[in-house]
Amino acid sequence: MKLKVLTLIAALISLPVAGSAHTPLIATVPQSGEVLTESPPEIVLTFAEPVRLTSLVSKHANGQKRLKFLPTGESDSFTAASPDLPAGRNELRWKALSPDGHVVEGVIIVNIRKAP
Repeated sequence: MKLKVLTLIAALISLPVAGSAHTPLIATVPQSGEVLTESPPEIVLTFAEPVRLTSLVSKHANGQKRLKFLPTGESDSFTAASPDLPAGRNELRWKALSPDGHVVEGVIIVNIRKAP
């Protein structure tokens, strides 16, 4: 009897749970680590499935600023137009609410090296 119960528990644990994985960020424009000669015209974040982007903040040695993005609702792709990133290392910190209710977050590094 104990063996049957243990076998049943093991079988239930091994079943995939729908929506249990957090939604990953699958692409960004510009790509993290990219070195540009000027601020990009826009920043695009693309996720594996629709999420609700809750925050996109540009952090730089000179300070930080919250970037506006569209759409403001649930989507798999978000765009921040005219981010006006200063020269140097810029950290673009994002947070999103995934469909399973968990917060996912990450950082995109964009370096702006002004042409001489």
